[in-house]
Amino acid sequence: MNSYEKRAAVLGSTGSVGTQAIDALTRLGVKIDLLTAGKNISLVAKQAVECNAVAVAVPDPGDGDALRSLLPDTVKVYAGKDELLQAIMECRCDLIVHAISGMAGIPYALACADTGARIAMANKEALISLGHIIYERLKRSGGELIPVDSEHSAIFQCLAASGAADPKAPADSKSVRRILLTASGGPFFGMSRDELCSVTPEMALAHPTWKMGKKITIDCATLMNKGFELIEACRLFNVEPDRVEVLIHRQSIIHSMVEYTDGAVIAELSYPDMRDCVRYALAYPHRAPFGGEPLDFVKLGSLTFHAPDRNAFPLLRAAEDAWYMGGCAPAALIAADEEAVWAFLEKKVSFTGIADVVLETMSRISHIPADSAEAVFAAEAEARKIAREIIYR
Repeated sequence: MNSYEKRAAVLGSTGSVGTQAIDALTRLGVKIDLLTAGKNISLVAKQAVECNAVAVAVPDPGDGDALRSLLPDTVKVYAGKDELLQAIMECRCDLIVHAISGMAGIPYALACADTGARIAMANKEALISLGHIIYERLKRSGGELIPVDSEHSAIFQCLAASGAADPKAPADSKSVRRILLTASGGPFFGMSRDELCSVTPEMALAHPTWKMGKKITIDCATLMNKGFELIEACRLFNVEPDRVEVLIHRQSIIHSMVEYTDGAVIAELSYPDMRDCVRYALAYPHRAPFGGEPLDFVKLGSLTFHAPDRNAFPLLRAAEDAWYMGGCAPAALIAADEEAVWAFLEKKVSFTGIADVVLETMSRISHIPADSAEAVFAAEAEARKIAREIIYR
């Protein structure tokens, strides 16, 4: 394979996306200078040694000494949230893979946008909550953003084929009639709301296609993740929800499609593999070499599509409503869902109770303009408080 003379950082290196990003980048000969992780100190230390990283950063100041004891003296250790932000600003990398999950990744997304680097963005919460501010900062710094979610990478690639994609700003969507956002349907495709009442955490964690963390796996089962991706698509591609159609595509081969105003539809197809998205974000506007299995269309046979059942999975509608509510409502939606999902995993609410908690929370939140990270975190705190009141009443 070709070697790319670029330097990279991987934020959230010990998670599913982070580990796949390291694999994709090292196979292409990219030098990884900076790694960040949460609490998996032993794994990030091992990764740093294998990658010959220059620096490692963790958000907890108390983990600094433990990390230093596992690393050679040549590796600089940053410990604490402020030092992690400092590490991002000092890394001087060409590509930053942002794979820190959840709302915790928002401050680091803003910092990435200030570096002038290309961001391979896998943190949807930052784009959903503050996508407009991220693009403002990219404009000032000269940085770029290419989505790494498989669906949004696919949409970006479809738009790039027509010249409508822009890594420096939301896409030019004037020639786009619809974005067709595909979903696997999760493990409960075809079940009614009554049948979903008896779903257990163990059942919900058995995703048919992707291996992911618990939170996102549950979100895929409720279709909340697809709702988040709908909002993310609106941010990234400059469309309203009425121009985004969610399609259940059980084979997970078409990762999304774009229909243009002339009636043509462009689709991106591949076997499910997050490393493809990382390679594309690195090489854009070119394409990196691929050493995996090519699609066998004869073996695939057929590709099928279904409309989502919005009665059984009402969180799709909740996402559309949050977009139209505006301000910090999308951030509040994320926070309410996080509380409800963890309550489900702890068996404090039922599977259908996740949607009940989220919908009631959203009916009670205040309207807060999304003009700063501080405003987003205030809305998040309010939504969490309301959701917990609902869960434990």
